Amino acid sequence: MLDLSQLNFDFSALPHWVPFRTVRDLTPAPAPAAAEEETVPDGRDAELEEQTRAMLLALDLPGGAKLVTVAWNARLRSTAGYARYPGWAIELNPLLREFDGQVERTLKHELAHLIAYHRSGRRRIEPHGREWRQACADLGIAGEKAQHRLPLPRKEVERKLTYACPVCHTPVQRVRKFRRPTACLKCCNLHAGGQYDSRFRLALVTGK
Repeated sequence: MLDLSQLNFDFSALPHWVPFRTVRDLTPAPAPAAAEEETVPDGRDAELEEQTRAMLLALDLPGGAKLVTVAWNARLRSTAGYARYPGWAIELNPLLREFDGQVERTLKHELAHLIAYHRSGRRRIEPHGREWRQACADLGIAGEKAQHRLPLPRKEVERKLTYACPVCHTPVQRVRKFRRPTACLKCCNLHAGGQYDSRFRLALVTGK
């Protein structure tokens, strides 16, 4: 049988007892610190918009400086950036922040698209043609490539629609149908001074 006289109880390590009258007098235990999660930026970026306006003003484009907006778009996956004209809107992939210098470079890449379309007026131009290359040079990124080489997640989308020019028969692969009449850029440049001409309107040949 256990002999209780051999046990030694030490109460010196117990916390100091403080009397209280009600439960409200008790101090609640501190909540555990929540792990900080890195938030993905989404929406307009005032700092980048200010930088973009400064670049447009330096190129004597005050109209564009008043209209331009720059926003992060978390829905962009394999696309580094996107430019929308005449809305003067630029969208950037938040993953660009993981690559040194790519936010500024992609911003200028997309801004060059807006500048090229603005300078060309109603004349049709190639997305990465000489007008865009000139705008890139004006923004300090001469020699910019049309496609980025960043390791962004890619999703292969099958292009089931095929359009063709009725004159030169050049095929154009599409994922979605054109929303408005679209003509062959090559033929419009050769025979219509870069203007839209219905003679070269692209016709859907497969994927109806």
